[in-house]
Amino acid sequence: MPTEKRGDISNVKPTGWKQAKYDGKFLYNRCHLIGYQLAGENANELNLITGTNYFNVEGMLPFENKVAEYIEKNNNNHVLYRVTPDFKGDNKVASGVEMEAYSVEDNGQGASFNVYVYNVQPGITINYQTGESSQNSK
Repeated sequence: MPTEKRGDISNVKPTGWKQAKYDGKFLYNRCHLIGYQLAGENANELNLITGTNYFNVEGMLPFENKVAEYIEKNNNNHVLYRVTPDFKGDNKVASGVEMEAYSVEDNGQGASFNVYVYNVQPGITINYQTGESSQNSK
C-alpha cells in the first residue's frame, strides 16, 4: 500500500500512446498494471500500459478496489495478485488484461477472482497495432 502521495506520471509514454479527445474527454490513460493503491509505484514504465478511460475506471478499478479493501480490513493477511497484459502479435496497445487475485490465509474467501478486462471504449474504434483511434458513426 502507498506510503506517499501519488506522483506525476505524465512523462511516461507507454507503447501505442496516441492520445485523442472525443466529446471533450481524453481517450487514453496511463494504466498501472498493479494499481497505485496496491503497489505505490508512480512512473515505473514496466508497470504502465496504454488503456482507455473506460478500461481503467470501469474495468480494472473495481477489482483493484476489492483487493485494497480486503487488505485494509485484514492487514496481516496476504493476497496473491497478478495482472497480465494481453498483446496480440506486434500490437502496441494491449487488447486487455487478465486480473487474478487469491487471498492466502482464508483460502480465497476474502478475495478470489480471475477475470479478463477488455481494453475498449464505447463508441470508439481502436487500432491496437498503432494506438490510433476513431469515433464510430452515430
